[in-house]
Amino acid sequence: MATDIVDKELQALRKERWETAFADSTLVRNETSDDCKATIVIEHLIQASDVSHTMQHWHIYKSWNQKFFMECYGAYKAGRADSDPSKTWYRGEI
Repeated sequence: MATDIVDKELQALRKERWETAFADSTLVRNETSDDCKATIVIEHLIQASDVSHTMQHWHIYKSWNQKFFMECYGAYKAGRADSDPSKTWYRGEI
């Protein structure tokens, strides 16, 4: 998942992809390299947006946190998530 900033292995893979995509090289620029660059930039933007709501005013944080909770809860109710976020959400926010 692009927003999993705690996973060290994913962080290392993401960093490697960034360095590969933007390495100074003599390779000819092509559509594939442009796609790789776009993909890794979007992944970094998603990471930034995932945590940026915590640095906003309280009402912004609450609004986005509630939306994220509802998204997670909806995924649980639909069978797309293994755990019920209502059991652990409060503890995770402290």
